[in-house]
Amino acid sequence: MRTVRTACATPGGRAALRNGLAEELTSPWQLYMHLLPAGGIPAYAPNREAEFPYLLVACLYAVHDAPNPRTAKTNPPSAVKPAEMWQNLGWSYALAARVGAMRRENAADALSHLAELGSDDLHRELPGAISLLRSQQIPVKWPVLLRDLTRWPKWADDVRIEWARAFHVPTNRTAEETAQ
Repeated sequence: MRTVRTACATPGGRAALRNGLAEELTSPWQLYMHLLPAGGIPAYAPNREAEFPYLLVACLYAVHDAPNPRTAKTNPPSAVKPAEMWQNLGWSYALAARVGAMRRENAADALSHLAELGSDDLHRELPGAISLLRSQQIPVKWPVLLRDLTRWPKWADDVRIEWARAFHVPTNRTAEETAQ
């Protein structure tokens, strides 16, 4: 995520990443023009399709959480706590239900719908789901989402189970989660 934050530190980089999501990542060369100088996309991606989760999460971050570079000097962003691996999409939906941003049944249905999708459909539907969560100030842990999306093609069932556990299994972290 450091690469994405660096790319978003300029108005042009942030705008390019935000536009990439609006264009559904159909023309990613502008994204590469800002992400590569900022540190790039991991070189271990075997093909361009494997890079798609990186581009998607970069664009989602730029739209929802990247500080405005024009105001960052006068209004610096607060420090971000490192993500815990259990803070996945299931955790975000559980938190949305817990704080009243969504009814629990709706949150469960939305999470189940996403979990049933294949990679391409998940990538297509995820921006709307994330927009709904972020519009209610529900945090999304970008590194965890990226990890889950990169694992999805081979280990989707593992990711689905992790999402279900995070949604359904009560934790003793409730006060800490709500504070984030």
